[in-house]
Amino acid sequence: MRRITLKYARPGMVLEQPVYDSFGNTLVEKGKELDHGLITSMKDKDVTEIFIRDWRTVDVLAAPLFTPQTEGVLAKSFRQLLLDNEGRQRISVVNLNQLHIAMIAMVREMNLNMIGDINVSCSIAPKDYLCLQPVKTAGLVLALGHGMRLSTDDLVGLGMAAVLKDIGLPRDIILNVDWMAEGGSPRMLEHPAIGFKLLNMHKMTSGEAAKGVQQHHEFWNGAGYPQKLQGKDISIFARIIAVADTFVDLLTDRPGRSKYLPHQAIEYIMAGGNDQFDPEIVELLVRRIPSYSAGLSVKLNTGDTGIVVNPKLGFIARPIIRIFHRPAQGILKNPFDIDLCKPEFQRLLITEVLEYD
Repeated sequence: MRRITLKYARPGMVLEQPVYDSFGNTLVEKGKELDHGLITSMKDKDVTEIFIRDWRTVDVLAAPLFTPQTEGVLAKSFRQLLLDNEGRQRISVVNLNQLHIAMIAMVREMNLNMIGDINVSCSIAPKDYLCLQPVKTAGLVLALGHGMRLSTDDLVGLGMAAVLKDIGLPRDIILNVDWMAEGGSPRMLEHPAIGFKLLNMHKMTSGEAAKGVQQHHEFWNGAGYPQKLQGKDISIFARIIAVADTFVDLLTDRPGRSKYLPHQAIEYIMAGGNDQFDPEIVELLVRRIPSYSAGLSVKLNTGDTGIVVNPKLGFIARPIIRIFHRPAQGILKNPFDIDLCKPEFQRLLITEVLEYD
């Protein structure tokens, strides 16, 4: 299995995994040989990456923590909530109930499948940002919350808070403003309190979930908003959401800013530990999120190129790589693995992520 961006897909390649759209609908089945028509169709549906068969990596697997179908149900439920409640002063109980049911399914699936990967590398198309960024954030907060041994009920509440974190923001702000650059605008400063008020109208969302929405822009050092809380005075839900929300947003193209690669986003988050973010949650993120996902092509400072076969969770930028090309030898007939965590490879560094090579 090999992960490539769609622009490098070519007729004759064979899919190693099914291709889904952003809402969990199957577009192309596993084992399908690509042709020009299929590639064009996937581009039209905003598919950004695919997994293809590669004889050098038949043993490499990428199993998601959440199936696309389960994540898709949550995305559809949230999209419907946004459509049905635009411009209203309260959130429909029917919509909240549907969202709650979808979140319970996410938590149950995670509890049964904690060996899966959190796929945070998929880009979000601009037209889907409004409903998919919160869903991706919810998936990440569930994994972090599970790592902190939160109860099932708390995980559901945490996930609900993550999805509804920006419910107090107007649509134009969400779509057209990079909040990390424009965090001081009046409408940005007001939205946590508006979201808190909306959630407090319903018994279905816990008080802790409402606090998570209200406080997710607070900083660990007290420099955030709206209440200037600091440290553990900030709700645990809000502290988890703050890390996950920033991380997912960094992986997405935003107005005036290109997306980060996962290892770059992790470095950004680490730089905010003890300042913007709870350092314990930052440490948990580093242990739980791979800097380089399985199946990704990378280049080393020696010029060698290869494919990540084991992300080595907890070791930043030190995965196991299968080398298949060397500058002096070209493509190798017998690729070999190197573990960047081992002392003999400590001078080797990943210098570039290759979209396809």
